[in-house]
Amino acid sequence: MKRIIIFLMAFSSTILVSAQSVLSFGVRGGSDLLIPKSEQTIKPKMGLAGNFDIGYTYYWKTRGSGEWGIHTGASVGYANNMCQITFSQQYTNYDYMSNEMLYTTSGKVNVMRKRAYAEIPLMAAFRSRGFVMQIGPKVQYSFWNSAAQRIEESNIDAYYVPFDVHVTNEVITGAVSGKDLEEKMLEGGTPTFNILAALSLGYETRVGNQSRIGIMAYVDYNVWNTLSIARIDQPFIAVAPIMGAANPVPAVKVNNAFSSFISGINPLQIGISLYFGIEFEQQYNRSYRRPRTYRSNLRYNPYAFKNRSNRYRPYYSRHRR
Repeated sequence: MKRIIIFLMAFSSTILVSAQSVLSFGVRGGSDLLIPKSEQTIKPKMGLAGNFDIGYTYYWKTRGSGEWGIHTGASVGYANNMCQITFSQQYTNYDYMSNEMLYTTSGKVNVMRKRAYAEIPLMAAFRSRGFVMQIGPKVQYSFWNSAAQRIEESNIDAYYVPFDVHVTNEVITGAVSGKDLEEKMLEGGTPTFNILAALSLGYETRVGNQSRIGIMAYVDYNVWNTLSIARIDQPFIAVAPIMGAANPVPAVKVNNAFSSFISGINPLQIGISLYFGIEFEQQYNRSYRRPRTYRSNLRYNPYAFKNRSNRYRPYYSRHRR
Protein backbone atom coordinates (compact mmCIF):
# COMPACT_ATOMS: atom_id res chain seq x y z
CA MET A 1 0.00 0.00 0.00
CA LYS A 2 2.82 2.40 0.85
CA ARG A 3 4.43 1.69 -2.51
CA ILE A 4 1.18 2.57 -4.31
CA ILE A 5 0.87 5.84 -2.39
CA ILE A 6 4.49 6.72 -3.11
CA PHE A 7 3.99 5.92 -6.80
CA LEU A 8 0.86 8.11 -7.04
CA MET A 9 2.61 10.97 -5.30
CA ALA A 10 5.59 10.68 -7.61
CA PHE A 11 3.35 10.43 -10.67
CA SER A 12 1.31 13.49 -9.69
CA SER A 13 4.48 15.44 -9.00
CA THR A 14 5.60 14.82 -12.58
CA ILE A 15 2.20 15.76 -14.05
CA LEU A 16 0.80 18.55 -11.85
CA VAL A 17 2.87 21.68 -11.67
CA SER A 18 0.50 24.29 -10.26
CA ALA A 19 -3.19 25.14 -9.83
CA GLN A 20 -5.10 28.32 -10.55
CA SER A 21 -8.56 29.33 -9.46
CA VAL A 22 -10.38 32.07 -11.38
CA LEU A 23 -13.29 34.09 -10.05
CA SER A 24 -15.08 35.69 -13.00
CA PHE A 25 -17.87 38.20 -13.59
CA GLY A 26 -19.51 38.48 -16.99
CA VAL A 27 -22.49 39.18 -19.20
CA ARG A 28 -24.00 37.18 -22.03
CA GLY A 29 -26.18 38.25 -24.90
CA GLY A 30 -27.61 36.43 -27.86
CA SER A 31 -30.64 34.76 -29.37
CA ASP A 32 -33.11 32.21 -28.05
CA LEU A 33 -34.77 29.81 -30.49
CA LEU A 34 -37.80 27.65 -29.73
CA ILE A 35 -37.52 24.20 -31.32
CA PRO A 36 -40.85 22.41 -30.78
CA LYS A 37 -41.84 18.87 -31.69
CA SER A 38 -45.05 18.75 -33.68
CA GLU A 39 -46.80 17.10 -36.61
CA GLN A 40 -47.76 20.54 -37.94
CA THR A 41 -45.57 22.91 -39.94
CA ILE A 42 -43.69 25.13 -37.48
CA LYS A 43 -41.47 28.10 -38.27
CA PRO A 44 -39.35 29.09 -35.26
CA LYS A 45 -38.39 32.75 -34.87
CA MET A 46 -35.40 34.07 -32.99
CA GLY A 47 -35.92 35.85 -29.69
CA LEU A 48 -33.53 37.61 -27.33
CA ALA A 49 -31.55 36.25 -24.37
CA GLY A 50 -29.29 37.86 -21.79
CA ASN A 51 -27.48 36.70 -18.63
CA PHE A 52 -25.43 38.02 -15.75
CA ASP A 53 -22.81 35.43 -14.74
CA ILE A 54 -20.65 34.75 -11.71
CA GLY A 55 -18.23 31.90 -12.33
CA TYR A 56 -15.56 29.97 -10.50
CA THR A 57 -13.06 27.82 -12.40
CA TYR A 58 -10.37 25.65 -10.83
CA TYR A 59 -7.52 24.70 -13.18
CA TRP A 60 -4.77 22.12 -12.82
CA LYS A 61 -1.76 23.01 -14.93
CA THR A 62 -0.11 19.98 -16.50
CA ARG A 63 3.22 19.60 -18.22
CA GLY A 64 2.90 20.32 -21.92
CA SER A 65 -0.89 19.95 -22.26
CA GLY A 66 -2.41 23.19 -21.02
CA GLU A 67 -4.66 23.53 -18.00
CA TRP A 68 -7.68 21.32 -17.27
CA GLY A 69 -10.27 22.14 -14.66
CA ILE A 70 -13.88 22.39 -13.47
CA HIS A 71 -16.16 25.37 -14.01
CA THR A 72 -19.20 26.20 -11.89
CA GLY A 73 -21.00 29.30 -10.67
CA ALA A 74 -24.44 30.89 -10.97
CA SER A 75 -26.24 33.14 -13.43
CA VAL A 76 -29.56 34.95 -13.82
CA GLY A 77 -31.09 35.57 -17.22
CA TYR A 78 -34.09 36.49 -19.34
CA ALA A 79 -35.16 35.06 -22.70
CA ASN A 80 -38.09 35.16 -25.09
CA ASN A 81 -38.87 33.29 -28.26
CA MET A 82 -41.76 32.51 -30.58
CA CYS A 83 -42.85 30.27 -33.40
CA GLN A 84 -45.51 30.34 -36.08
CA ILE A 85 -47.61 27.21 -36.56
CA THR A 86 -49.35 26.60 -39.86
CA PHE A 87 -52.03 24.05 -39.03
CA SER A 88 -54.73 22.02 -40.70
CA GLN A 89 -56.97 19.59 -38.81
CA GLN A 90 -59.98 17.46 -39.73
CA TYR A 91 -62.68 15.96 -37.54
CA THR A 92 -66.28 14.80 -37.79
CA ASN A 93 -69.39 16.25 -36.13
CA TYR A 94 -73.10 15.49 -36.31
CA ASP A 95 -75.89 18.04 -36.25
CA TYR A 96 -79.19 17.77 -34.39
CA MET A 97 -80.65 15.74 -37.31
CA SER A 98 -77.70 13.29 -37.17
CA ASN A 99 -76.31 14.58 -40.45
CA GLU A 100 -72.58 13.91 -40.75
CA MET A 101 -70.42 17.03 -41.05
CA LEU A 102 -66.73 16.87 -41.87
CA TYR A 103 -64.92 19.94 -40.52
CA THR A 104 -61.55 21.20 -41.71
CA THR A 105 -59.96 23.97 -39.68
CA SER A 106 -56.77 25.68 -40.81
CA GLY A 107 -54.78 28.85 -40.32
CA LYS A 108 -51.71 30.29 -38.62
CA VAL A 109 -51.08 30.91 -34.95
CA ASN A 110 -48.13 32.66 -33.31
CA VAL A 111 -46.96 31.23 -29.99
CA MET A 112 -44.82 33.44 -27.71
CA ARG A 113 -42.83 32.46 -24.63
CA LYS A 114 -41.05 34.60 -22.02
CA ARG A 115 -39.12 33.48 -18.97
CA ALA A 116 -36.70 34.61 -16.28
CA TYR A 117 -34.41 31.92 -14.96
CA ALA A 118 -31.39 30.97 -12.88
CA GLU A 119 -28.61 28.60 -14.00
CA ILE A 120 -25.91 26.55 -12.30
CA PRO A 121 -23.23 25.07 -14.60
CA LEU A 122 -21.00 22.10 -13.85
CA MET A 123 -18.65 21.93 -16.80
CA ALA A 124 -15.20 20.67 -17.73
CA ALA A 125 -12.82 23.52 -18.56
CA PHE A 126 -9.63 23.77 -20.59
CA ARG A 127 -7.31 26.62 -21.52
CA SER A 128 -3.98 26.88 -23.31
CA ARG A 129 -2.14 29.92 -24.70
CA GLY A 130 -5.25 32.07 -24.52
CA PHE A 131 -7.67 29.50 -25.95
CA VAL A 132 -10.53 28.69 -23.54
CA MET A 133 -13.14 25.94 -23.73
CA GLN A 134 -15.95 24.86 -21.40
CA ILE A 135 -18.23 21.89 -22.05
CA GLY A 136 -20.79 20.10 -19.93
CA PRO A 137 -24.29 20.32 -18.41
CA LYS A 138 -26.22 23.19 -16.86
CA VAL A 139 -29.26 23.09 -14.61
CA GLN A 140 -31.81 25.82 -15.33
CA TYR A 141 -34.82 26.81 -13.21
CA SER A 142 -37.41 29.30 -14.51
CA PHE A 143 -38.83 31.30 -11.62
CA TRP A 144 -41.10 33.40 -13.90
CA ASN A 145 -42.90 32.19 -17.02
CA SER A 146 -45.34 33.59 -19.53
CA ALA A 147 -46.88 32.11 -22.67
CA ALA A 148 -49.36 33.57 -25.16
CA GLN A 149 -50.82 32.90 -28.59
CA ARG A 150 -52.28 35.03 -31.37
CA ILE A 151 -54.20 33.76 -34.41
CA GLU A 152 -53.37 35.53 -37.65
CA GLU A 153 -55.56 33.55 -40.03
CA SER A 154 -58.39 31.14 -39.39
CA ASN A 155 -60.52 29.15 -41.78
CA ILE A 156 -63.43 26.83 -41.01
CA ASP A 157 -64.79 24.58 -43.76
CA ALA A 158 -67.84 22.39 -43.15
CA TYR A 159 -68.63 19.60 -45.59
CA TYR A 160 -72.15 18.22 -45.32
CA VAL A 161 -71.63 14.62 -46.38
CA PRO A 162 -75.30 13.66 -47.07
CA PHE A 163 -75.81 16.70 -49.31
CA ASP A 164 -72.27 16.88 -50.77
CA VAL A 165 -72.09 20.59 -49.96
CA HIS A 166 -69.13 22.68 -48.72
CA VAL A 167 -69.79 25.73 -46.55
CA THR A 168 -66.77 27.88 -45.70
CA ASN A 169 -66.59 30.69 -43.15
CA GLU A 170 -70.34 31.17 -42.97
CA VAL A 171 -72.65 31.59 -40.00
CA ILE A 172 -73.66 27.94 -40.15
CA THR A 173 -70.02 26.81 -39.94
CA GLY A 174 -69.13 29.01 -36.98
CA ALA A 175 -66.39 31.62 -36.71
CA VAL A 176 -63.49 32.45 -34.44
CA SER A 177 -64.39 35.37 -32.18
CA GLY A 178 -62.37 38.58 -32.15
CA LYS A 179 -61.01 38.04 -28.64
CA ASP A 180 -59.47 34.73 -29.74
CA LEU A 181 -57.78 36.40 -32.69
CA GLU A 182 -56.00 38.80 -30.34
CA GLU A 183 -53.13 37.85 -28.06
CA LYS A 184 -54.34 35.42 -25.44
CA MET A 185 -52.43 34.37 -22.34
CA LEU A 186 -51.96 30.63 -21.91
CA GLU A 187 -51.74 28.32 -18.95
CA GLY A 188 -48.68 26.15 -19.42
CA GLY A 189 -46.31 26.01 -22.34
CA THR A 190 -43.18 27.01 -20.43
CA PRO A 191 -41.30 24.40 -18.38
CA THR A 192 -39.85 25.37 -15.03
CA PHE A 193 -36.93 22.91 -14.87
CA ASN A 194 -34.45 22.28 -17.67
CA ILE A 195 -31.16 20.48 -18.23
CA LEU A 196 -28.90 22.00 -20.88
CA ALA A 197 -25.93 20.69 -22.84
CA ALA A 198 -23.57 23.66 -23.09
CA LEU A 199 -20.42 24.49 -25.07
CA SER A 200 -18.33 27.68 -24.89
CA LEU A 201 -15.26 28.52 -26.97
CA GLY A 202 -13.22 31.70 -26.81
CA TYR A 203 -10.06 33.61 -26.08
CA GLU A 204 -8.78 35.34 -22.96
CA THR A 205 -5.79 37.53 -22.24
CA ARG A 206 -3.99 38.57 -19.10
CA VAL A 207 -4.42 42.12 -17.80
CA GLY A 208 -1.98 42.90 -15.02
CA ASN A 209 -0.61 40.21 -12.74
CA GLN A 210 -3.82 38.54 -11.55
CA SER A 211 -6.56 39.72 -13.94
CA ARG A 212 -7.94 38.33 -17.16
CA ILE A 213 -10.53 39.44 -19.69
CA GLY A 214 -12.11 37.10 -22.19
CA ILE A 215 -14.69 36.71 -24.94
CA MET A 216 -16.48 33.46 -25.71
CA ALA A 217 -19.12 32.17 -28.10
CA TYR A 218 -21.62 29.83 -26.46
CA VAL A 219 -24.32 27.33 -27.42
CA ASP A 220 -26.86 26.02 -24.88
CA TYR A 221 -29.24 23.27 -26.02
CA ASN A 222 -32.15 22.09 -23.89
CA VAL A 223 -31.93 18.28 -23.83
CA TRP A 224 -34.61 17.71 -21.16
CA ASN A 225 -37.35 19.76 -19.51
CA THR A 226 -40.50 19.44 -17.45
CA LEU A 227 -42.97 20.49 -20.12
CA SER A 228 -46.06 18.51 -19.13
CA ILE A 229 -49.21 19.69 -20.87
CA ALA A 230 -52.06 17.22 -21.06
CA ARG A 231 -52.82 16.57 -24.71
CA ILE A 232 -56.48 17.11 -25.43
CA ASP A 233 -58.66 15.20 -27.87
CA GLN A 234 -60.30 18.38 -29.13
CA PRO A 235 -58.69 20.18 -32.08
CA PHE A 236 -57.19 23.65 -31.82
CA ILE A 237 -60.36 25.25 -33.26
CA ALA A 238 -63.21 23.12 -31.96
CA VAL A 239 -66.65 23.63 -33.54
CA ALA A 240 -69.57 22.31 -31.48
CA PRO A 241 -72.49 20.57 -33.28
CA ILE A 242 -75.63 22.58 -34.06
CA MET A 243 -78.13 21.78 -31.34
CA GLY A 244 -81.33 22.89 -33.12
CA ALA A 245 -82.93 24.81 -35.98
CA ALA A 246 -83.70 27.72 -33.67
CA ASN A 247 -79.97 28.30 -33.06
CA PRO A 248 -78.10 27.30 -36.22
CA VAL A 249 -74.84 29.06 -35.20
CA PRO A 250 -72.41 26.55 -33.65
CA ALA A 251 -70.16 27.53 -30.74
CA VAL A 252 -66.45 27.78 -31.53
CA LYS A 253 -63.73 27.30 -28.93
CA VAL A 254 -60.01 28.00 -29.41
CA ASN A 255 -57.77 25.78 -27.30
CA ASN A 256 -54.17 26.00 -26.13
CA ALA A 257 -51.79 25.67 -29.08
CA PHE A 258 -49.25 23.82 -26.92
CA SER A 259 -51.74 21.16 -25.89
CA SER A 260 -53.15 20.87 -29.42
CA PHE A 261 -49.98 20.83 -31.52
CA ILE A 262 -46.77 20.58 -29.49
CA SER A 263 -45.53 17.42 -27.79
CA GLY A 264 -42.18 18.80 -26.61
CA ILE A 265 -39.83 21.76 -26.86
CA ASN A 266 -36.04 22.07 -27.00
CA PRO A 267 -34.99 25.73 -26.79
CA LEU A 268 -31.58 26.63 -28.19
CA GLN A 269 -29.49 29.65 -27.13
CA ILE A 270 -26.51 31.04 -29.03
CA GLY A 271 -24.55 34.19 -28.33
CA ILE A 272 -21.44 35.95 -27.06
CA SER A 273 -20.20 36.33 -23.49
CA LEU A 274 -17.71 38.83 -22.06
CA TYR A 275 -16.09 38.33 -18.68
CA PHE A 276 -13.47 39.69 -16.29
CA GLY A 277 -11.59 37.23 -14.10
CA ILE A 278 -9.40 37.45 -11.01
CA GLU A 279 -6.83 34.65 -10.80
CA PHE A 280 -5.32 33.02 -7.71
CA GLU A 281 -2.37 30.66 -8.11
CA GLN A 282 -1.17 27.77 -5.96
CA GLN A 283 2.19 26.08 -6.53
CA TYR A 284 2.77 22.36 -6.05
CA ASN A 285 6.04 20.95 -4.69
CA ARG A 286 7.87 19.38 -7.60
CA SER A 287 9.83 17.11 -5.31
CA TYR A 288 9.11 15.37 -2.03
CA ARG A 289 12.69 15.67 -0.74
CA ARG A 290 12.94 16.30 2.95
CA PRO A 291 13.69 19.97 3.72
CA ARG A 292 17.27 20.65 4.74
CA THR A 293 17.60 21.91 8.33
CA TYR A 294 20.52 22.64 10.61
CA ARG A 295 19.98 19.40 12.51
CA SER A 296 19.85 17.30 9.36
CA ASN A 297 22.96 19.02 8.00
CA LEU A 298 24.98 17.71 10.98
CA ARG A 299 24.57 14.24 9.54
CA TYR A 300 26.59 15.25 6.51
CA ASN A 301 29.32 17.17 8.43
CA PRO A 302 32.66 15.75 7.25
CA TYR A 303 34.19 16.52 10.68
CA ALA A 304 31.49 14.71 12.62
CA PHE A 305 33.27 11.30 12.40
CA LYS A 306 36.60 12.80 13.40
CA ASN A 307 35.05 14.42 16.45
CA ARG A 308 33.40 11.18 17.48
CA SER A 309 36.67 9.21 17.06
CA ASN A 310 38.56 11.62 19.34
CA ARG A 311 36.50 10.39 22.26
CA TYR A 312 38.30 7.03 22.13
CA ARG A 313 41.87 8.29 21.77
CA PRO A 314 44.09 8.21 24.84
CA TYR A 315 44.00 11.24 26.99
CA TYR A 316 47.69 12.03 26.56
CA SER A 317 47.43 11.84 22.77
CA ARG A 318 44.58 14.28 22.71
CA HIS A 319 46.50 16.70 24.95
CA ARG A 320 49.93 16.30 23.51
CA ARG A 321 51.95 19.46 23.71
